[in-house]
Amino acid sequence: MKQEKSQTLEAMIIFIVIIAWLIGAITYMQAPDIVPIHWNLEGNPDNFAPKGIGIFLLPLINTGLYVFLFFIPMIDPNNQQLQGSMKTLQWIRLGTHGLLAIIMGWTSLSILESTIVKPEWIFAIVALFLAFLGKVMVNVKQNYFVGIRTPWTLSNEVVWDDTHRFAAPLWLYSGILMTVVISLLTMSGFTAKIILPMFLVWVFTIVIIPIAYSFKRFKEQKNQ
Repeated sequence: MKQEKSQTLEAMIIFIVIIAWLIGAITYMQAPDIVPIHWNLEGNPDNFAPKGIGIFLLPLINTGLYVFLFFIPMIDPNNQQLQGSMKTLQWIRLGTHGLLAIIMGWTSLSILESTIVKPEWIFAIVALFLAFLGKVMVNVKQNYFVGIRTPWTLSNEVVWDDTHRFAAPLWLYSGILMTVVISLLTMSGFTAKIILPMFLVWVFTIVIIPIAYSFKRFKEQKNQ
C-alpha cells in the first residue's frame, strides 16, 4: 500500500537545508580567511581550510544528500515496496538534515566566537539522532538504500520486517539512555577521551546485534 508523502514534512526538510546555507552565508561574512574544519578530542582545531571551503562544505553535503534521498524512491529496484514507506523516509530525511544543520551551527559558532567545540556533546547529539532513527525505522519497508540492509533482510521480507521491529526499540531506548549518560558524564567533567570508547562500543553493539538477529531469523524462516 502506497504511503502518501507529507507536504508539511517536505517543507520542513527544505527549510532546514536553506537554514544551513543562511548560517553559512552569515558565517562567511564575519569569518577570517582561514577557518578550522576539524577539531581534536580536546575540542581544539587541528586542521584548517579557506573559508569558502570550510564554511560551505556542510551545506553542500546537506543539499547533495537532499537530492540523493529525494530521488531514492525513483531509482530503488524495490520501488513498489518503498512506496509504502514514503512518510517514514521523510522522517528519516528530516532527522538526517537536522543533524547536519546542528553540526553546521555548532561549528559556525566556534568559528565566529572562537569557542571550543565540545566533542562530548556531539556524541550526545548523535546518540539522540540514532534513538530518533530507532523510533521511525520500524515502519520502513524492504529496500536497497534505507534500513538494516543485510543479505538476510534483503532476501526475505519477513526477516526484514522482524529485524526492524526488533532493532527499533533497541536503538530508541539505548540511544536515549546513552544521551543521558553522556550528558551526565560531560557535566561531571569527563572528557571525550573517556567518553569516546564507551560511545563506540555502544554503536558497535546496536549495529552488530540486529545483524546477528537477521541471520538467526533467516535460518528460522528457512527451516520452516
